[in-house]
Amino acid sequence: MTNNSTTTDSKRYAWVDYAKGIAIILVVYRHLAYGLLAKGIEMPASIIAANDMLYSFRMPLFFLLSGAFFVRSLSKRGENSFVFNKINTLLYPYLLWAIVQITLQIVFSAYTNSSRTLADYLDIFLQPRKLDQLWYLFALFNVTILYLTVNLLTKGNKYIHLLIGLVFLGFSPTIREYSALYDIMLHYIFFAVGDFGAKFFFQENVQQRLSNPQYLFFSFFVFIGLQFYYLFHQDMNMFLYLPIALYGCLFVIQLSSCLAASNKLQFFRTIGHYSLYIYLLHVSIAAILREILIRSGLTNGTILLVILIPSAISLSLLIYKCCVKFGFSFLFTGQFKVKQRSKSVSLQ
Repeated sequence: MTNNSTTTDSKRYAWVDYAKGIAIILVVYRHLAYGLLAKGIEMPASIIAANDMLYSFRMPLFFLLSGAFFVRSLSKRGENSFVFNKINTLLYPYLLWAIVQITLQIVFSAYTNSSRTLADYLDIFLQPRKLDQLWYLFALFNVTILYLTVNLLTKGNKYIHLLIGLVFLGFSPTIREYSALYDIMLHYIFFAVGDFGAKFFFQENVQQRLSNPQYLFFSFFVFIGLQFYYLFHQDMNMFLYLPIALYGCLFVIQLSSCLAASNKLQFFRTIGHYSLYIYLLHVSIAAILREILIRSGLTNGTILLVILIPSAISLSLLIYKCCVKFGFSFLFTGQFKVKQRSKSVSLQ
């Protein structure tokens, strides 16, 4: 009974891993393309334009998916364990890898695109956007903890969350220079939408509609039109940006549902399942590979990108699995726990 239930849940949530897989590939694509540009490698304008066109929804999708599992995770773990889980899986790896990455960039400054000093360690808390890709983990942790706090104060009123998210979104451009706060205000609404829409996303009849190829076909043209508009209006009003980003999220969810229902292109699902570890590792791995390839005489931007994207993803998976196998899982997950004594809860 337990095994059958687990298998059913795995199939039921397969689209989530597909969606994360698609999103993380787009993230890697962007980071590596702009990394090549920063290294002085020429890239075709079409590759950069396609990258920018698909920028609106990538990170909002991660926040939306996290919000969709908020109630489930909170109900399963309880408040204290929930917080410690987020410390272990978001804050801990963020702090550890931010310190590691800054240190490596200082030591190997001659081979990286970043010019780091000791002052950059302060940006771990003040300006996480300056730390390349790592800002997302800190932003998701902050949004999740703030959302939990508001949830407790409002007794789970989802409409208040949506209202707060809209207010935050409207004011977010005014604090763009302070990225720690900006990322909270920009992404809170997507977490709230994920939580609000969770009861719909996981319904069987909704999943059947989302996985219908005919709906996906018509949705594709709307998706392309909206993202094309975004490409040329990236400084648009935030309340115009919101539906464009949300529709991008919806399209990826539709595509993911279709792939999950047909059980096709399962490598997307595998990549999505390990998306967090790919996120942590791919920039450093790609930097090493990029330097090796360029020094070997390969300077074609398109060829470099085609080589680097799958290589960075594959090596990230390999390194993560090797670390876990040989007892280095502490590099990715903290070990802080809530110790239960009788019926009371105390922190260990």
